[in-house]
Amino acid sequence: MNIHELNKERLNNLFCKYNPYKGIGLVQECFSIDINAKTKVNIPITLKKESLIKKIIKSGSVLKYCRTNKIKKKDCISSIIQLKLTYDFEFWCATCVRVQDKQTKDIVPFILRYPQRKLVKTLLEQLSEGRPIRIILLKARQWGGSTAIQIFMAWIQLFHKKRWHSAIIADVEDQARNIKSMYTRLSQNHPSDVMNFEFTNFEGSTKNKIISSRECVIHIASMQNPDALRSADIMMAHLSEVGLWKETEGKKPEDLVQSIAGTIPTVPYSMIVMESTAKGVGNYFHKQWQRAVNKENGYTPIFVAWFEIEIYTKNFDSPSDKKSFICSMTPKEHEYFELGATLEGLNWYRDKKYLESYDDWRMCCEFPTTPTEAFQSTGRRAHSSAYIAQMRSFCKEPIFKGEMTAVVNHGKEAIGDSLAFEQSNNGNLWMWAKPDTTQSVKRRYVVSMDIGGRHEKADWTVISVIDRYWMAQCGVEECIATYRFHLDQDLAIWKAVQLARYYNNALLVVEANSLNHHQSDGDHSLTILDEIKNYYSNLYCRTDPQKIIEGYPERYGFFTSQSSKTDLINQMNKRYRELGYIERDSRALDEADTYEIKDNGSFGAVDGANDDIYMSRAIGLKASQIIEPPYIDET
Repeated sequence: MNIHELNKERLNNLFCKYNPYKGIGLVQECFSIDINAKTKVNIPITLKKESLIKKIIKSGSVLKYCRTNKIKKKDCISSIIQLKLTYDFEFWCATCVRVQDKQTKDIVPFILRYPQRKLVKTLLEQLSEGRPIRIILLKARQWGGSTAIQIFMAWIQLFHKKRWHSAIIADVEDQARNIKSMYTRLSQNHPSDVMNFEFTNFEGSTKNKIISSRECVIHIASMQNPDALRSADIMMAHLSEVGLWKETEGKKPEDLVQSIAGTIPTVPYSMIVMESTAKGVGNYFHKQWQRAVNKENGYTPIFVAWFEIEIYTKNFDSPSDKKSFICSMTPKEHEYFELGATLEGLNWYRDKKYLESYDDWRMCCEFPTTPTEAFQSTGRRAHSSAYIAQMRSFCKEPIFKGEMTAVVNHGKEAIGDSLAFEQSNNGNLWMWAKPDTTQSVKRRYVVSMDIGGRHEKADWTVISVIDRYWMAQCGVEECIATYRFHLDQDLAIWKAVQLARYYNNALLVVEANSLNHHQSDGDHSLTILDEIKNYYSNLYCRTDPQKIIEGYPERYGFFTSQSSKTDLINQMNKRYRELGYIERDSRALDEADTYEIKDNGSFGAVDGANDDIYMSRAIGLKASQIIEPPYIDET
């Protein structure tokens, strides 16, 4: 099939003739019934079980059925329409629902666009299969995903379930109120001869509403005020813009979602839809999306690419213009065509990029072609998303979680006989392997530390454990533990000492920069390291051994200057590109995904993201390159 034929087929599939009034192009499987000898109508196959439809099929047509049973054709058609409103969601939307057009702002019939039909197809499939509806939706702009979700919930409440309460939860309540306003417009414009219903305040509340005739309450709440749902008996939840939900002290997105999901039974017609535009990687929404894609949770992932949205197309003025366009297509445009874009879509894409002076990254953010593009959150990435993606194949959930404990938290006894790993599901220390004591491998473990502060809003302190065992077999290092917490700097360093002792007296590499400057937690640069040296000798020393012989003082810890930081980033880029180490902790790669080159040429995490695990890894892996390789001691 040549490019013109393939393009024509795509245009037909994406933007085919769609008529929900006549049942043309419905997302549900359909069959036709004869109105008379010349007229047919398509209706969803779910209606075949209805007694009236069975009788019409047996009679051969609506007209024959009416004549045989002496029924007025008008009354029979009215009964069929009522059945279609109940079981044909797309027909009900077109005939009874009014929405505001995003471009003209006019109030128009709700005729589903292709992306909405893509979403509704999954909703109806899960409904018809008797499954609880569970969907995670990664949204692009301007196609009405939230509208389709909310109208679908309203259809269930109006036609299928009484006392089927729902909730709209957004980052802040104003967002939830905007979504709820769709109910107000629905009640104001819904044909009274089909169903006349009122949407009123629920028990004096101005924010929670009730469809009185159906006894269905619509609650609203927010991530900022989740207690509003504490006593709500809900069966459906619309979780909006979850990518914006931020973890704050005492509040985590996962806790709120789990609380909501725990109250909604897993029964047919129950519904949880989690939707958001992409807001970077490593947050709760991104993790849930990845789990859905990997079939690690019960949610069906749905993504809509820009080229599936009809308004993002531009026709060619002539066949010669189309031919010239094809001859001038860039490698990126060819890639998008291979992914399913139409030539008309690519024509719009090129024009939009030129008009707005957008670079490739900005176009990927505003108009993503794939989920990977959607989640890219920075314009000048320090590391290719493809490099990071290939590293994720090694990631898995930690085998152990817990804390390092001892009778005291610093000094000699902190690393004495009482030192132990105490397992706890809420522990800050995540381990993929405990220390190997079955054989003696010299210089096997490196423990590296990026120091943060004690306050909740301070940088995290992160301690990494790197296993160098496979380097003795011409392999690469493996990161097997991450310890992340907030603590006073001096006590945090003793945690690192404890972890190094636990891992067979590992080389301890402490990031020294923050120790050499006055911080809010105080300047402990000499006292801490001097104290540690008295009890734990296997510390990384950056002073050249020859200079120590010549009498220069020993300087412990890894110092990061502008040049050495660039070297760290280059090292990490090479390791990501060449699979130069094994990363088990997905959080480390989340941070690498949001690590960027700033406007002034420096490196750092994008606003709102962290880089503490990333830097701890970079320091430890760099030290691993510098020191001598490990070897198996067979004596």
